[in-house]
Amino acid sequence: MSSNTFLPKDAALRAIGRTVVNFQRLEHNLKLAVRLGTFQGTVPKIQRDLARRVEWATTLTLGQAIQAWLSAAQSESSDTTVHTPDLFDTTMQVTFSWGADAESQDAHGQALKALLEARNNLIHGGLVQMQWDSPAECERLIGRLNELNDSIATQMEFVTSILQARDSIRPQDLEAEYLEAERRTSQEAPSAGDA
Repeated sequence: MSSNTFLPKDAALRAIGRTVVNFQRLEHNLKLAVRLGTFQGTVPKIQRDLARRVEWATTLTLGQAIQAWLSAAQSESSDTTVHTPDLFDTTMQVTFSWGADAESQDAHGQALKALLEARNNLIHGGLVQMQWDSPAECERLIGRLNELNDSIATQMEFVTSILQARDSIRPQDLEAEYLEAERRTSQEAPSAGDA
C-alpha cells in the first residue's frame, strides 16, 4: 500500500476540519453580535443588562445565535424588561442599528439559514454516507466544502464589519455622556426656593 492511497481522504478530512472551524468562528461572532441592541436606564442598569445579555449569548447554539441575530436586526428585542425610570435618576438609551435595507437583511438571513442547514446536513449525517475510499467522492466533498467555506467567509465578513463598528464605541464614552447628561439635568432642575 503506497502513501498516495490515502491522500484524497486526508485532504477531505483536512477540508472538514477547516469547515468546522469556520462554522465555529461564525457562531462565535454571531454570539458577539447578538449582544448588540437597545439598552435603557441608568449606567449601572445598562451594565447589568449587558452582563445578562453576554451570559445569555454564550449559551446559544449556532441556530439559536442566527435566530437571535436576525431578530435583533429586525428590532425584535429578546430583552422584555421594561424600565421604569426613577424621577430623580438620569437615564440614557443606547440603540444600535446596522441600517441594512429589508432586501439585504433578507438575503443575509437566507444565507445564514442555508449555512445552518448545510452544517446540520454535514455534521448529522452527510459524513456517515461518505465513501472515504473513493478519490472521486473525496474530491467532490472537498469542492462542496470549499464552496461552503466561501459562503461562510462572506457572512463572516458582514458580521465582522458590524462588530468592528461596535468596537469603536467605548464604554467610557457612554459613561461620560451619561455623566454630562446628569450634570445638565441637575443644573436645569428648579431649586426649592424657585417654587
